[in-house]
Amino acid sequence: MMREDWRGRIDAADGDSGRRWHQVVEPLDAAARAGVALLGFMSDEGVARNQGRTGAREGPRALRRALAPLAYHAGRGTPLYDAGDVACEDHDLEGAQATLGAQVAGHLGRGHFPMLLGGGHEIAWGSFQGVAEALARDGRLPRFGVVNFDAHFDLRSGPPTSGTPFRQIRDELAARGLPFRYLCLGISRASNTPALFRAARESGARWILDEDLVWPRWDAACQVIDGFVDSIDALQLSFCLDAFPADSAPGVSAPAARGLAPDMAFTLLRHLLDRAGHGGAHTKVVLAEIAELAPCHDPDGRTARLAARLVHDIVTPLL
Repeated sequence: MMREDWRGRIDAADGDSGRRWHQVVEPLDAAARAGVALLGFMSDEGVARNQGRTGAREGPRALRRALAPLAYHAGRGTPLYDAGDVACEDHDLEGAQATLGAQVAGHLGRGHFPMLLGGGHEIAWGSFQGVAEALARDGRLPRFGVVNFDAHFDLRSGPPTSGTPFRQIRDELAARGLPFRYLCLGISRASNTPALFRAARESGARWILDEDLVWPRWDAACQVIDGFVDSIDALQLSFCLDAFPADSAPGVSAPAARGLAPDMAFTLLRHLLDRAGHGGAHTKVVLAEIAELAPCHDPDGRTARLAARLVHDIVTPLL
């Protein structure tokens, strides 16, 4: 039985060509054939620990409601599934992340593409645990990388929060004797202290500032993205909604004064997906996730609609 979030307009006279997401999404069960699995992560414990505005726990539900009425374009007949939610209870962030990782590993093992709906950016450490397990099995972990659209590096030291996931990934890879390949698009100089820039340099991270992601510098940005994607065999794509300016995405834990213009961000995303062969038989994109949607700070739903369009553009080439 589908959850009530999946509802919307029905254009019955148009038949299959008039379908919307709420009409095709199905509950995921263990016997389902390979498809796209939408998996929610109900947590803002990491945001609270990171001294941010809470509210992202309700992100998955708001994102499903925004996805429900979208037009469904399918060329492959790939199933679209709702895999439910992993919830952080009783402040047990680490336990919730481990559960998320186990579910991600299971979905990947059954041939699904996990599309994660957050939730705070602590989602990235949970999802990586599952990605690492799957890639260790198929041999691609040594050439794994992360592309993160974000105003922040999220490489902080200290106890796990929404600001530490990529440092945790770095440390886990180092413990396995593997390199840390990390590209962050949209970094705000105003939102990252010199100490955080130093941590990024020491980690071997690469980044492009928000002020450099403008149309006159398009070719330079594409060269960086192309070089990074070509250097890896498997990619975790993470998209923090605070990469957008606050007038486009107010419903996040840390609204941005500048950020990436939506048209630039979506075009960069398309370029990255194309470079990674997304939608082809050998796509490098293993998993994608949306982070930091906080509906209580999004009264008119604009952030949720922006997030839904990101999910649409990531998932549709696979359907």
